[in-house]
Amino acid sequence: MAFNLNDKQYILYLYDLPKDTVTSVKIAQLFKDQAGFELDQPPQIKRDITKPFYSAMVKISDSEKFKRACEKMRYFEIDGKQGRALPFDKDLLGSNKEKIKDHNIFVRKIPSEMKAPELEE
Repeated sequence: MAFNLNDKQYILYLYDLPKDTVTSVKIAQLFKDQAGFELDQPPQIKRDITKPFYSAMVKISDSEKFKRACEKMRYFEIDGKQGRALPFDKDLLGSNKEKIKDHNIFVRKIPSEMKAPELEE
């Protein structure tokens, strides 16, 4: 079941999902455990075999649930791997390389034990 990408304010994009173990059922359970609600629609996993991780899009129909999901799901762990979730922005997909470059910071030599929330701090 596809959903309308024009509704971007209610779509959460999940990054860095482990290819070998991620399923829509696991993502739905993660939302229930971490954000505190069940999803109305199953997540859509984007499987790109050329990338080391998968991504997924999650449609959330309620604005308050969406706000809570943005806060609670910003960083998460699934099957022992760190992931992150951000509101969907069609302009930041691979087709707009200049905008992607303008919205990313590249850092080298980060200690392997450092987690994403610590880096953001």
